[in-house]
Amino acid sequence: MYPGRTFREQQAFEGFARDLVRLPAPGEGPLDYLLPEARWRELISQVPDEADWLMALSKVTGVYFFPSREWVLSLMRYLELLRVSRLLEAGAGRGYLTAALAPLCAAAGIAFRAVDRGDGEFVSGLSVYPGVEPGDAYLCAREFQPEVVVYGWPPPGQTVSTICQLPFLHYLICVGETGGGATGAREDWQNLPHRRSWALSRSGRGRSGSQRHAVTVFHGGGKVAGPRLSPGQARI
Repeated sequence: MYPGRTFREQQAFEGFARDLVRLPAPGEGPLDYLLPEARWRELISQVPDEADWLMALSKVTGVYFFPSREWVLSLMRYLELLRVSRLLEAGAGRGYLTAALAPLCAAAGIAFRAVDRGDGEFVSGLSVYPGVEPGDAYLCAREFQPEVVVYGWPPPGQTVSTICQLPFLHYLICVGETGGGATGAREDWQNLPHRRSWALSRSGRGRSGSQRHAVTVFHGGGKVAGPRLSPGQARI
């Protein structure tokens, strides 16, 4: 229960949360179900503690990362600049991000898959987007051979190095907290070449709040066609 709420207030909050963070309804466009960045900032400005509120939202909805419409559009522009033909979303969870990426990638001619091991925080009775496959991200990547992997909130202590070393991968975009701990393994930030994406970090937020949230781009083992994009060129 969210601190300081009565049982009835908690029930009301849970209904509000599941209306706010939901999968798309039939007939909705790929971005219609996502909140714009301005709406997220408005909501957060009205709560006493952003991190506590987002954590409560996450526990009710089973979603760890809350991308805004602008975040998804920024990512798609980045993929277009890189001329990506195959994208994998690892740790897709219920498919909150998948539901936007799947149709947008299809429209852009990008082959897309989303995978999740299904061993994250258990949330009862909530639907999962039908495009999310059960399975291991590394095994799926080895089979699918994506140029880019998007990994939202890898489990604490879990390294992304095995995926980054795959010879066909150009970049792994890790969404979560930097430095390991709450997301990923500390040694990844110590040993793997990476940089922070300021553009993707300032739109979207994670379950622990925007101050600790960041998007890190790790270099993969594959050769990029032409020079690797600098942070300025990539505009992320």
